[in-house]
Amino acid sequence: MDAKEYMAGVFDRAAGTYEQVGVPFFAPVAAELVRQAAPEPGDRVLDAGCGTGASLVPAARAVGPTGQVVGLDLAPGMVAAATAEIERHGLSNATVLLGDAERAEELLPGARFDVVLAGMMLYFLPDPLAAVRSMTGLLRPGGRLAASLLVESSPAEIELLGLVGRVLQPYTAGAGSAPFHHMLGTSEELIRLFEVGGLGGVRCDDVVFEVVVEAERLWDWLWSAARRAPLEAIPEHLRGDAKAALEAALPQDRYVLPRTIRYATGTRP
Repeated sequence: MDAKEYMAGVFDRAAGTYEQVGVPFFAPVAAELVRQAAPEPGDRVLDAGCGTGASLVPAARAVGPTGQVVGLDLAPGMVAAATAEIERHGLSNATVLLGDAERAEELLPGARFDVVLAGMMLYFLPDPLAAVRSMTGLLRPGGRLAASLLVESSPAEIELLGLVGRVLQPYTAGAGSAPFHHMLGTSEELIRLFEVGGLGGVRCDDVVFEVVVEAERLWDWLWSAARRAPLEAIPEHLRGDAKAALEAALPQDRYVLPRTIRYATGTRP
């Protein structure tokens, strides 16, 4: 199984609880991505790696009934969840497709968009440059690509996750780490990626969000997104013990975890 297929499986299995464990994070991050991309009424928007629809829904509202939003995701569970969100919000101007952002031009031949969104997904890809080039190829001249990436965790989150790792190590021994191939940790690296991918006028903007996690919800939070990957190595019959060990080791009842999200936007000449 290659890294892309592996991560698609992780997110497919997380789809049922993604952003549903009482720890809001992806929704406000996605809303800011849409604000930074600034779609206008009547625009056509592609939401690549749309997940459960956190960016897709506000984008559909921004473009209005004369616009269109197409979501694209590699995980079938995410496609199903985003489709359900479209129906729940009564949006007639949005749809979701199963597909790979690195092959977006092949999946949508001849399509042109005013805005392409790439929320929290470039660092999961084996070849982010191929994805940026593909997404840029789907932009009309003057169209914008907007991406978001988690680039910095606070000392509080690093400390908490270090504790989690130590407590769960006996249960996860031998598990590999999630294959994040390209961290894109500096603004210079991200700007270069966009420029080589065919975009101009690239700018970056860092925004800090706070994640508030109650100790009693930490286990569920870890399972609700990509951090579930190493936990899946815990044998099912030991998961209750692992959860109990983690909860017994937590020194606080509540954790406030600042996270820095970097937004990058660029324009197709």
